[in-house]
Amino acid sequence: MMDSKQVSENRHNVHEKSGIAPALKKSLSRRFSLALIGVVTVILLFFSGMVIWYNLERKEAELQRQQELALKLAETSLPEAVWQLDHRSINDILRAILTNDAIMYARVLVEDNVVASQMKPGEEGKTLEEYRTSSSFLFSSAEINRDDYQVGSLQLVTSRDAIYRELVSTTLSVIGLLIMLIVAIMITSIFILRHYIFKPLAMLEKSAKLVAAGNLETPIHIGASDEIGALAAAFKVMTTHLQESFQNLEEKVRERTADLFQAKLAAEETSANLAVVGAELQALLDNSPVGIMFVDNKLLIKRVNSEMEKITGYKAEELIGRTTRHLYATEEAYEAMVKKVSPVLKRLGFCEARGNMQRKDGSEAVCQLRGRFVPAEDGLEGVVWSVEDITGRIKMENELLRARKRESVSVLAGGIAHDFNNILFAVIGNLSLAERLTAKDSPVIEYIKAAQKASMRAKDLTVKLLTFASGGEPVKATAALPDLVRYAVGLVLSGSNVKCNFDVPEDLWPVSMDKDQISQVIHALVQNADQSMPNGGSITVAFANRELVEEEVPGLFPGRYVQVSLADKGRGIEGADIERIFDPYFSTKEKDSTKGSGLSLAIVQSIIHKHEGRILVESTPGIGTTFTLYLPALTRAELPAPATSPILPSGKGMVLVMDDDQDIQLLVADMLSHMGYVTRSVYDGREAIDVYRQALEHGDRFVAVIMDLTIPGGMGGKEAVVELVRLDPQVRVIATSGYSNDPVLLNHQDYGFHAFIAKPYQLLELNRVISAVVGKAGVAT
Repeated sequence: MMDSKQVSENRHNVHEKSGIAPALKKSLSRRFSLALIGVVTVILLFFSGMVIWYNLERKEAELQRQQELALKLAETSLPEAVWQLDHRSINDILRAILTNDAIMYARVLVEDNVVASQMKPGEEGKTLEEYRTSSSFLFSSAEINRDDYQVGSLQLVTSRDAIYRELVSTTLSVIGLLIMLIVAIMITSIFILRHYIFKPLAMLEKSAKLVAAGNLETPIHIGASDEIGALAAAFKVMTTHLQESFQNLEEKVRERTADLFQAKLAAEETSANLAVVGAELQALLDNSPVGIMFVDNKLLIKRVNSEMEKITGYKAEELIGRTTRHLYATEEAYEAMVKKVSPVLKRLGFCEARGNMQRKDGSEAVCQLRGRFVPAEDGLEGVVWSVEDITGRIKMENELLRARKRESVSVLAGGIAHDFNNILFAVIGNLSLAERLTAKDSPVIEYIKAAQKASMRAKDLTVKLLTFASGGEPVKATAALPDLVRYAVGLVLSGSNVKCNFDVPEDLWPVSMDKDQISQVIHALVQNADQSMPNGGSITVAFANRELVEEEVPGLFPGRYVQVSLADKGRGIEGADIERIFDPYFSTKEKDSTKGSGLSLAIVQSIIHKHEGRILVESTPGIGTTFTLYLPALTRAELPAPATSPILPSGKGMVLVMDDDQDIQLLVADMLSHMGYVTRSVYDGREAIDVYRQALEHGDRFVAVIMDLTIPGGMGGKEAVVELVRLDPQVRVIATSGYSNDPVLLNHQDYGFHAFIAKPYQLLELNRVISAVVGKAGVAT
């Protein structure tokens, strides 16, 4: 609450701020006197100018009148003298004209010849042209006529000096009179104004200052009965009213202060309650598993929860106050979303949509949006949006779809490979038999070998039908790595404007590898290099033997490795991306059906790791990229034994062959017969079990059983071998299949088989396998 002293101090402060300080005030009496003197001076100057102008015009007219009189005198007295050319008379008349003080020069001309001239003393030497061009002289001319005939002309020059002298005298007199009038007016006005106007005003001003300073009881003593007296009386009444108003105001201030104090306490309590409610609401929002965003009717973000911060990468303070446009990559995407959801919101009050939001780091998040109006009493207040980041779910769904597609493709490829391998088996098997039955020096043998080579290439193509997506550990075999790389590079760059250079040392160590998977690695790396050089370029593939020491290459044990470097001169990879290129789904290319899904390099890394090797990458943007592969090299002890002479040992005994294809049955029977075995052929596993049981019952034993793993519509080898082992634990079963990715291929012993041979195979391959199972001499029964 404020007392009267505080109110007075406030009034004094207001007074000081109002700018009525004496130091800053100009004297009203001085300004009034100066204004009055100025107005009177202007009026007097105007009238003085009018008087001077009038006298000047009057004198000029008088001068012209005198000049005209002189001309008329000459017109009456000169004609006869000029006619007679009486120079004496002419000069007498001219001297008579010059008796006029204003006329300075006179001359008579006859036919442009000067007959006589006279001028005032002191004007000698001046020409008529000097008079005519000077503003101090007035020039005039008149004809001299005799009997209506011009006998000559008279020219006069009249001086204006008398006019100018009288003008100066008049001007000085007026200025002197003007000064006296101004001084008299100033003295009179100051005396009158100070005594009757400014003195009472000064007293009223002094009283007003005291009142403004807070002294409302200041007496006002002005006894005048004029307007100033009325003003003083009104001021006194106003002061009385102000005293009453201030007393009422102080009372109201005390009451209002008490009310405000109570309102303040209530507001603080309400604010504390709202803070608790706001904290509880924010905690509730932050506990939501989806992002929540409140947007007002101007599309400004007013509140977000912590999940929204995680989805967008922005802090709450970075989003609040901005429009939702900030969450979209382009204006077109934003406008499209607004057009999509606005009509539904207006019609139904809620909506659901899916769209891409841009994170702070520039990446995009696929979000499921659900919006609902928040109404207010005066109309629409805003929309509450729940935002669910479904990017991961979409990726999982896409990956599941791709996995199902891969599974379907794998099944389809396996079926095609199986059928194709059965066809190839008939070709390859018969070619191998034909080779054995043809003389070495026969020209036919070359054609047989060419057909065999083409058949083996067809066999490799069936393997390529099965991709890495079908999974599985590598099926390793020793192979010439440079030849495999050359072949894979040639396939990728066929028809491309990119060239490839190879650097292969002669003593390159051998490598044990899955040829199909390593081909897939080279295919992916070369394809990336080719795409990075759309305008053409070159790729360099270099091989080298490396003896690695401890921790020379992270993740690799010390030992012998073959290093393969694949370098291109393409666009290169940015430093921020190079650490992520082996991450699944990461790609610097557009993700579409033609440019990949971001999985190829992840698969490459997986394959190399399964080969107990490593892949490294180095790149400089604008210069190129180099991928370096490390694959374990074989030692001498690990090298496969050299191939023996293709001599077929003589076999003995019976072999049971199970296959659903009659042509394959006959072909295998011919091969086994060529090796010395007797065969019995059946179509499925059930029939094989019955035949084997009957042979046991009759005391006959099959030295080996060759079983196809897959029999459409019947029992296959995997099921039949279980029954055979149960009948005869000593049974020796060889598995065969056209499915090159069958799991039995890797671990045939776990399924009860003694060996595995993949279709299609040649005579020597069959001989090698069956000899290892039954022994070179066979087993007679």
